[in-house]
Amino acid sequence: MRAQRGTSLVEVIIFVVIVSIAVVSVVSALSLAVRQSGDPLLQRQTLAIAESLIQEIDSQPYAQKDPYNPTGPDDAIGPETGETRAGSPLPFDNPNDYSGYSETGIVAPDGTAVAGLGTYSASVVATQQSMGNVPTSDGLLVVVTATGPDGQPVTLTTFRARYAP
Repeated sequence: MRAQRGTSLVEVIIFVVIVSIAVVSVVSALSLAVRQSGDPLLQRQTLAIAESLIQEIDSQPYAQKDPYNPTGPDDAIGPETGETRAGSPLPFDNPNDYSGYSETGIVAPDGTAVAGLGTYSASVVATQQSMGNVPTSDGLLVVVTATGPDGQPVTLTTFRARYAP
């Protein structure tokens, strides 16, 4: 009698079970990776919002006197009466004017809402601080915090030194 060649039913069932477990493991790993692939987009967008606001603040001259009232008292932290970020006739004119500023739903410097960013928020805190040879009265630490729809904040910091115009 000749020996039969091939696989038995038990061997086929064990093969199918092992392959099924491997396929389920691979699909689960891919599913997790695909689900989390959108998160970096939220983080990058939140970072871009914080960077944009900090660049806007850094573009302002940090002078001792308020440009709208050069003979008045020294410019205080926070906006002066009537100043707003998109203000007309008095927009923010100094980095310290942004202290206390916050927005939910990101807006451009001219006050128009930026489409698609309604669930993001940003806030600014500015405090006088010394650094190196710059005394506290002439140093300004600005902290911008942006938060995305996932609730994860991104915080950026800049330091400005006051100069006499």
